[in-house]
Amino acid sequence: MNSVSCKRTAQAIAIGCAIALISPLSAETFEELDLLSDASADEETGIQLAQEQAARGELLEALATLERVLATEPKAHDARLLQAYYLCMVDDIRGGKVALSKLKKKRYEEEDLNVVYAQCGVEQEG
Repeated sequence: MNSVSCKRTAQAIAIGCAIALISPLSAETFEELDLLSDASADEETGIQLAQEQAARGELLEALATLERVLATEPKAHDARLLQAYYLCMVDDIRGGKVALSKLKKKRYEEEDLNVVYAQCGVEQEG
């Protein structure tokens, strides 16, 4: 092999490795994706699913579920609060603060708000 062939082979291997790293570790079937989509179409069921995912350590999946809930029901207040909490848990403090800024605080228990604000490391306003 000449040096050009070796270089191309190395580039192909590097690209293949990069693709493997960004691909999901476990493929999901269309049926599984449909079930997730259906479950997150309803606010209560979607929140419950997100909490179960988070309990298993699947925080990014839980956030995706909450995004689907909020896409179909933008005024899903409990989903928005949970979204802020999980965003801060994955160290997306900026995203958590954005979610917190969208909250109508009078709709929540003070204790629940305190937990989320503490997770995000910010002081509660007013």
